[in-house]
Amino acid sequence: MAIRMSGMVSGLDTDAIVKELMSAQSMKKTNLEGQKEKLQWKKDMWGEMNTKLYSLYTDKVSSMRLQGSYLTKKATSSDETKVKATANNAIAGSYSISVEKLASSEYVTGASIKENGYTKKTLLSETGMASGQTITIKTGKELDNVTDITIDSDTTIQDLISRFKDAGLNANFDEASGRFYIAAKGTGEENRFTVESNAVAGEGLEKLGLGNITEDMAKNGVSASSSNEMAIVAASDASITLNGAKITSNSNTIQANGLTLDLIGTTNSDGIKLTVSNNSEAVYDKIKDFIKGYNELMTEMYEKYNAPSAKGYSMLTSEQKEAMTDDQVKLWEDKIKDSLLRRDDTLNSLMSAFRSAMQTTVEVDGQKYSLSSFGIVTGNYKENGLLHIEGDADDADFLDKNNTLKSALESDPDTVAKVLSGVMDKLYDTMSKKMSTSSLSSALTFYNDKQMKTQSDSYEKQIKNWETKLKDIEDKYYKQFSAMEKAMANLQTQQSQLAGMFG
Repeated sequence: MAIRMSGMVSGLDTDAIVKELMSAQSMKKTNLEGQKEKLQWKKDMWGEMNTKLYSLYTDKVSSMRLQGSYLTKKATSSDETKVKATANNAIAGSYSISVEKLASSEYVTGASIKENGYTKKTLLSETGMASGQTITIKTGKELDNVTDITIDSDTTIQDLISRFKDAGLNANFDEASGRFYIAAKGTGEENRFTVESNAVAGEGLEKLGLGNITEDMAKNGVSASSSNEMAIVAASDASITLNGAKITSNSNTIQANGLTLDLIGTTNSDGIKLTVSNNSEAVYDKIKDFIKGYNELMTEMYEKYNAPSAKGYSMLTSEQKEAMTDDQVKLWEDKIKDSLLRRDDTLNSLMSAFRSAMQTTVEVDGQKYSLSSFGIVTGNYKENGLLHIEGDADDADFLDKNNTLKSALESDPDTVAKVLSGVMDKLYDTMSKKMSTSSLSSALTFYNDKQMKTQSDSYEKQIKNWETKLKDIEDKYYKQFSAMEKAMANLQTQQSQLAGMFG
């Protein structure tokens, strides 16, 4: 920064004068800085609103567009340590179930070869396995998926493990215990496997504590009587009896008669009881919870859109803030912030689209239904489309109405599910389109974030240009005052010379 010696001749406070002159010139830059800050406030406000909208979209609308969300049946097990049940479209009533066998995976534990000190980097040739042999892996219930592995002089234990995995098995060699562990990736007989080598006796898989795993072993298993023997748990299907009917499955999760059964343990011959009953209250509460969240969000958007005007409240300069208390500054700025989304076109578009989606009609068996068909209605026009459940105990304005929704969930839950899921699907589609990417907004964003970024960058560029321009203007002022001081100095010199000439 240049050191200026000003006002030496004129006696003027040049710095103070220039400062006042620059204050007027700086107003444009100050206004731009205020507009940039105001834009950032608006962006922050939209960011908060976007989070709430996206939360409604993901937490509620996305699930409630699925008819499964409106299932009114619940299943209760008399012993959840044996069987857990979920009612899908099961008929209400009692069910008897016994679990004779759980589905299990084929599992092989190799004999211990710890004394050999092998690691995963050990070459198979170092274990005594013959190079050139082929190890054949067969998988599937009919063992018709075949993979051949050729062993050469460079094959390591880790290589063999990797090829087992490529063949569709889980495999590992535990260096600490010196054992191989091989297992099917799924349960049931459909996932059984065999592993056999064509090497001569003494040069094959027995060098790894495994030996050939034949089809008979895969079906019946092998028990080990010592650590020098391989053990095999055979693959098996789950077997249950449901209301007298035998059912088998390669999984411990079974779909049967509208029930999802999660098998956990076997039962005695008497089995256990499952009870399926209506659970319309839980579905009613879910619908009520959605309406509450939807109304809260619509109310917030409506209040922001119709916020009082902040006319006369301009952005404060730093000098203005210094002359005010912190509370005064906050009140002033809050007035501006509260009005930022007043008459906002994007906000209005969202509210209109949401209201339209919630008025969707859905046809079921030739008859058209809407939310109002089940007592989900709008109130006073001043509420701007808020929803109410007629007869709901927590809604004072509609408490005295008949609760059509509860009655429908009890008498015709399938129709309720189809209609409400159809309405929610329309709302989901509407919200998806509103937050799709465009030239003005990013994906998963309900407002014009790209446009705001462009505006902010423009403000930043203009502010920088003004900083340069103001520096040039300030230098010009100082040059002008400097020229004046020089002229006055020359004048004083001439006056002194004249005074000397005339005595």
